[in-house]
Amino acid sequence: MKVAIIGAGIAGLTSARELTRHGVQVQVFEKSRGVGGRLANKRLEWGNIDMGAQYFTARDERFQKQVDQWREQGIVACWQFNPHSLRSGELTTRPDSTPRFVGTPKMNSLAHALSQNIDIAFQTRIERLERTKDGWSLVAADGHVIQERYDWVVLSLPAEQSKVLLSGTPVECQIPEQTHVPCWALALATLGDVPAEIQGIFGDEVVSWVSRLSSRPQRHFQDKESRQKGLGNYDDLWMLHFSSEWSTAHAKDSAVNITQAGLEWLSAALEKHVEKPLQVVHDFKHYWRYARVKDDKAASSIIADRSSGVGVIGAWSAGGRVEGAYLSALDFVDYFFHEDN
Repeated sequence: MKVAIIGAGIAGLTSARELTRHGVQVQVFEKSRGVGGRLANKRLEWGNIDMGAQYFTARDERFQKQVDQWREQGIVACWQFNPHSLRSGELTTRPDSTPRFVGTPKMNSLAHALSQNIDIAFQTRIERLERTKDGWSLVAADGHVIQERYDWVVLSLPAEQSKVLLSGTPVECQIPEQTHVPCWALALATLGDVPAEIQGIFGDEVVSWVSRLSSRPQRHFQDKESRQKGLGNYDDLWMLHFSSEWSTAHAKDSAVNITQAGLEWLSAALEKHVEKPLQVVHDFKHYWRYARVKDDKAASSIIADRSSGVGVIGAWSAGGRVEGAYLSALDFVDYFFHEDN
């Protein structure tokens, strides 16, 4: 059996790994130059930045088992801190026992671990699927037709993109529309003396979450070369995730100065905790069009059709979050392939 998987995020890579273990021949297609999806890490001249998910949690026993293995391998570490919350302009905190985990030395280390021994075609955006008598044919965005024929095609993409690619198939009507909301992500490298206990902030209607990237375990943002060039001379590195409402109102083509908006928000939030206003040394922003799912409490569902050989997986089909991506892949593989192989 031959299976094509489109998308090299956690769901796609987990399904590829599990299918390979069952003796299935798997080929993964990824539009970008690397793995990880929303665990993306951006390597800049002045530092390495986790642009997407800032941490993950584990509630299901199956995912907890995988997290434990990753921790033993040094791929994952526990980020222990009490998050702050912004309430009426004031930062408050209270004891928080939620175990939060991060990939080490960067978030997409999880994806790199899952991608070992998996055949991945990078920088290959699949634009069209065609059903032939010999199986599924894939057509890339540049018009190139993949010569291989596949018994199954599994999409590990945002629901909106999956629905377009699977138009006319039996599962199209099962894929919801407008599942995701956008998010502006802004990295700020700053000068300023901020108390060490402020590591994460649950925000408000403008900025929903802030990570103090430089406080997370096993993070080395300022390499020797960047320091020699004078590019790594800063005290902290922050990641601001703007709220979906604010990001929708100020979309990718907005004239709003995202960096200035983020700096003003962070400065106001930290005003009573620093002696001097923060100074920005470097900044970088990224617009996530498909950032978060609207309903993160949606029940897990398997979307697939045996007769036509198509499946759809991803965090959005299992309540969101990194754990949801992982479990959606396990559920799909267990249900459709375990007994057959």
